[in-house]
Formats: sequence, structure tokens, C-alpha cells
Amino acid sequence: MKISFKELRKAPFEVKASVKNLKKTYAVQLKLATLEDSMQEDTPVESLQAVLGALESVTEYIIDELKLKPAEIEALEDLSQEDVMAVAQRLNMRLMGMTEAEIEKALAESDDDEGLAE
Repeated sequence: MKISFKELRKAPFEVKASVKNLKKTYAVQLKLATLEDSMQEDTPVESLQAVLGALESVTEYIIDELKLKPAEIEALEDLSQEDVMAVAQRLNMRLMGMTEAEIEKALAESDDDEGLAE
């Protein structure tokens, strides 16, 4: 499948929708879920280690899945944490079978929900 991330390069990336890549997707999601749990239970040092580990996992996941070149890795690491997480989220959704239109709709609904909570 082709997926574009204009933040990283103009041409779309080719990502294979394989079980292997799906396992990587679930592994990074599990890492992020355990991060949320550890933030409530751990000491500040352990929490920071968990955050750093999760951020490393997410960036490694993106680099691996998109097969980024050094200049693209640099562009990824120059993004904000929020933007890196958005790239990972969109990549996750595509690998789980969602279309671009479905992703846009889900993200729009998510933004609407956040607006109501504020």
C-alpha cells in the first residue's frame, strides 16, 4: 500500500500490509499502553525511562516500517513529539486496514470529542 507523509518526503512510501508488519504495529501499541500504566505507578525516574523507551520504540517503528533514509530519519527526529505520534498513529491505522478516508473521518471525530472535553 502507498502512504504519504509530507513531513518526511514528497513521494509516498510503499508499506507491505503483512502479518509481520501488523505484529510490529501491535507491539508498539502495547508499548504505548504499558507506558500509560507505568506513568501512574512508577517513580519519576522510572516514568521518564518509560517515556524515553516508548519514544524510541515509536521512532524505530516508523523508521523500520517506512524504510527511512538518513535524511528522512533526520526529518522525523526534527518533528515534535505530537507530530511523530501522529505519523505513527496514521501508519498504525493504515496497516490495520483503514483507508485514508476512514482515517480522516476517525481523526475528525477524535478532534470533535476533544473539543467537547475542554
